[in-house]
Amino acid sequence: MRRHLVAIAAVVLSVATVADAAGIGSVNQPATATQAAVPTVPLIDAVSVFQTGELTTPIRDAALAAAKDVGAPAVIGTGFSAGLYRVRRGAAVIQQARGSGWAFPMSISSLPIEAIGAVMGRQVSGPISIGQVVMGQSTATLRGAQVGDVIDLRASSGALVSYTIGLIAPDTQIGSTEIVMTVAQAGALFGGTALPTRVLIYGMASRSALDTALAARGLTTNSKVRIRHTWDPAEPDSTLSMVRTKQLLGEFDIDYANLSLAGWTAMSPTWVAANLPSSRRSYPTGILARCHNVIHADLTAALQEVVNSGLAGYIDAANANAYGGCATGQARFSRITGNLGSVSRHSWGQPLDTNTVTNCQGCVPKMDCRVVRIFRKHNFAWGGNFLTPDGMHFEWVGERRDTVQFAAKYCPNPVGAAGTDVGTDPPLQPQGLAAIFGDDGFADEAHE
Repeated sequence: MRRHLVAIAAVVLSVATVADAAGIGSVNQPATATQAAVPTVPLIDAVSVFQTGELTTPIRDAALAAAKDVGAPAVIGTGFSAGLYRVRRGAAVIQQARGSGWAFPMSISSLPIEAIGAVMGRQVSGPISIGQVVMGQSTATLRGAQVGDVIDLRASSGALVSYTIGLIAPDTQIGSTEIVMTVAQAGALFGGTALPTRVLIYGMASRSALDTALAARGLTTNSKVRIRHTWDPAEPDSTLSMVRTKQLLGEFDIDYANLSLAGWTAMSPTWVAANLPSSRRSYPTGILARCHNVIHADLTAALQEVVNSGLAGYIDAANANAYGGCATGQARFSRITGNLGSVSRHSWGQPLDTNTVTNCQGCVPKMDCRVVRIFRKHNFAWGGNFLTPDGMHFEWVGERRDTVQFAAKYCPNPVGAAGTDVGTDPPLQPQGLAAIFGDDGFADEAHE
């Protein structure tokens, strides 16, 4: 496994100074380093093979076989959400949920230690190898956490399991997930063995050879299987990670102790009062929806432009009012087991669903592409190009998405369309590890 060392600028400057002072082109004195060199994140390709919910045995075995076909390492990992009850620093409580059955949903990615070291680097795998966990910088900032703090996470049974933060890592280094741990550490939350949700393949010699092997094993044509590569570019319909959603729309705790069988539960009344209207608001086209206050202006502008463009007939307001909308004021949680699973973005009032009958999940989208591009213009991604099409779903992402060149299967952004600014920006750059771990902890709106 390749490792790369960061060159210390002070060393380079010291060497240059010695050479300049001597007036010669060679160096005959040793340089003195002022800081220790640290390993950077290995530049290594990785691919995630996963499904909705738990990974089934046939898909797991096919992915492992494809990796073996090309001589690439492959491991089984788990991406999920667990509730953070408390952050402790000695005897002091830094953050705590409102009650004993409550907790803040957190995105967690778990892998065997050798895979963590390979794809995230030894800085990340080091503290994890001695029983600690790694937290992303953005989520640490949200809760004021530091290295050495102890976090208490709610297990599937409802019991609390404690972990020490061994490193605060840059979000890009860990793929924008919030917490990284081993599958063995995650097993303590599952009450035994962590249920698998992905096969991670990494360090392959040839990208194309692996894709060919995955296809030969029937994985690329299976509509229930999702494959993500670190070299996949971000797309206009790419969604936000959980931590980025929290940064933009706020963080809430939910009542894990009283999850309904359907996955509904109460959420922080303080957050609800600050971020959701008390009742449905009226929007252009006749939609009545309870959407996050932050997205209200963008949603209003998008729907007003739909009206102004003569396209209001393509929005089924009655359907949206009866079966769609944004939020209910409760959290929606999809279980993997017990109190572990994933959180719906509708809990934040972040997406709008409309035309649910003609644009059901998994169906060929029938949303008018002119409407789609108007929503992209006003800071929404569209679900029609999710891995399983979800044409009803418009999800706020906080940035304009209509100007990026995008040759999608459904509703591409035209390149150089006359009289418009659509498709004028170059394609987005590869997502890196965020392509694999960025959706961990979220329900399958992002995957479907």
